[in-house]
Amino acid sequence: MSMGPREGRTLHAMSIDDAYEVQRVLASGPGGTTEVVSIDGLGPYLRKKIPLSLVDRRVWAVLAECTNPRLPHVVASYETPDEFAVVCDFVPGDTVSEVVDSEGRLSISRATGIALEVCEAIEDLHRHGIAHCDISPRNVLLAADGAHLIDLGIARLVGTEPSSERPNLGTHGFAAPEQYGFAPCDERTDVYSTARFLGFMLTGLEPGDAYQAALSNETVVPASLRAIIDRGSAFEPSARYQTMEEFTCALSSEARKVLPPESLRTRDFSHRSTAASQAVRTESAEDRPVSHAADTSDAVPGRRRERRVAAACAIAGAAVLLIAVGLLFRAPLLEAIGAGTMFHNTDVADPAEERSPFNPDVQSPNEQTGATHAEPPSDEQPSASPSGNKATFPSEDLVVVENAWYPSGDYFQYVFALRNENETLSVDYPAVSIVGRDAEGNVVSSDQAVLPVLNPGETMYFTSIAGTGAVAPRTVEFLPVAPEEHQIRPAQSESSVFRVTDVSASTTSTGGTAFTGEVVCEKDGEAAGGVYGIHVVVVLRDAAGSLVGAVDAFEDRPKPGNAVAFEALDEKVPDYASIEAYAYAW
Repeated sequence: MSMGPREGRTLHAMSIDDAYEVQRVLASGPGGTTEVVSIDGLGPYLRKKIPLSLVDRRVWAVLAECTNPRLPHVVASYETPDEFAVVCDFVPGDTVSEVVDSEGRLSISRATGIALEVCEAIEDLHRHGIAHCDISPRNVLLAADGAHLIDLGIARLVGTEPSSERPNLGTHGFAAPEQYGFAPCDERTDVYSTARFLGFMLTGLEPGDAYQAALSNETVVPASLRAIIDRGSAFEPSARYQTMEEFTCALSSEARKVLPPESLRTRDFSHRSTAASQAVRTESAEDRPVSHAADTSDAVPGRRRERRVAAACAIAGAAVLLIAVGLLFRAPLLEAIGAGTMFHNTDVADPAEERSPFNPDVQSPNEQTGATHAEPPSDEQPSASPSGNKATFPSEDLVVVENAWYPSGDYFQYVFALRNENETLSVDYPAVSIVGRDAEGNVVSSDQAVLPVLNPGETMYFTSIAGTGAVAPRTVEFLPVAPEEHQIRPAQSESSVFRVTDVSASTTSTGGTAFTGEVVCEKDGEAAGGVYGIHVVVVLRDAAGSLVGAVDAFEDRPKPGNAVAFEALDEKVPDYASIEAYAYAW
């Protein structure tokens, strides 16, 4: 019987596989096997054998273009009927996991130095569109020339959709929440794992209760480093550093305090500063929402959706204290623990002279401008202007004009509208604290939502999910955070203008609700060149016009005069009578 080309290639690959002599098995599990091998007296080499169902061959093709010496150098690859094998140069050394096991927690200077070297490798991966997805103590090797990042077995191209066939599970305790199939992995996935990895080195403990206690001990981890770790490993991707460069910049600033100058890499962060994302505006009245709303009265029940992680606005490298924003995804886990149906609307009436924050095309019996807001004490007078002159921004000018929330197990979904009532000043990255309290008034959860730039008179809607998953709140407060001085600047130009059209609701095959429509870009506004996406928020109201919920979607930004379609999915929404849709540059 003659042998076909396929059979010939298979036998050839198997003969290559058999030619390698296994000297040591470093790791073995469902994700594959990592071995130290040699061939014909040459070596040692590191061989990673990955099940075909898990491998992404594109990653290994792109990896060949990466030049950072702290990444694996691939010398050969081949494929057997069941596995994809990659052979790399072997770097002798111990993993961070092994070092901590034998020596205990690392010094601040040593841990910070290792983390910066790992960041260097990850940045090169991200520049080539690869997310590592498994940054953990066992995957960082300490060699004579420093740290090396190994094992790209579950690495993915940024934005690859998760699937049951190829999950991005990573290492428990270090894997970001979105790796459990809730949303595509991106740069922020690796930011999360790297922050947890840094915390492990400083505490000597894997993430858990003891880890959190050690992390909170300032004799173990300085508060400044803990703040970097906490932000980098935030549950919501939008609350993390949005790029590895931003994380590196923040960590480098702290490293200069503990590392000798000769050990610091010379880095120029000025090129990382990008134009801030802008809120959009489509109405001439200064107290109306910043995009056109589309209305329908079609009430469709549904189930909570899985929200995909979306690209967020970038933050200037120097402004390391700002929290970048983006989509706060919802996890299917919430459905498993039960979804509540009671909805809370905690609006408080604004002065009668205020105009409605809703689009005038939406008919509502109540022209309401409810507001729930707090005025955090602040002795500072925030200001910033190109000329350096001080410009006062009263904290009461940042107002939550309406809000609502409803429970989902021990989590809760919320929506609020934030308005800048100042007549001349813009706020970069305005924030709102979402505080959950129990029946006795004790705080049971505290989250913070951060929005893009809010120009004078603009209103922006935002929706997400919050809570700890341990205790359900009885009440929820929405408290605008007083802007810091560097967040305030004089308004210099108008925002972009988007018009939302043809919005409709329909029931999906799984019983959920799909809100669809189109967004037309009518005018590019301030910093349009640095903004590549739009955030669409579909606001839900009851028959009385009160806010009851919202869903959202992220899409590519259309060019002026062009339109882009959107679809916002939710597996369970509260009962509603009408919907509005708003679009913002993001």
